Amino acid sequence: MEWQQEAKNLLEELLKPIPIFARPMAKKGIERSILGFAEGKESVGIDEVVQGYIAASSGSMREKAYKMLKAKGIDVSQYEQV
Repeated sequence: MEWQQEAKNLLEELLKPIPIFARPMAKKGIERSILGFAEGKESVGIDEVVQGYIAASSGSMREKAYKMLKAKGIDVSQYEQV
């Protein structure tokens, strides 16, 4: 599946705070979640990255995910049911 460049860039930005040693494993889990939201679509866009990132964040990390997305200027109100 093809990824839009802005979606790739957003994912890389969202991964930066994760410790370098844990980043590859975290990236795999988040990408799996993203691809689940992108199923049946031609490409992965920002919407799928945001949905997948939130869904892959559990418990207390979910609040941190919302804060990080808001800091990137993304309106998370439409994703609060993810």
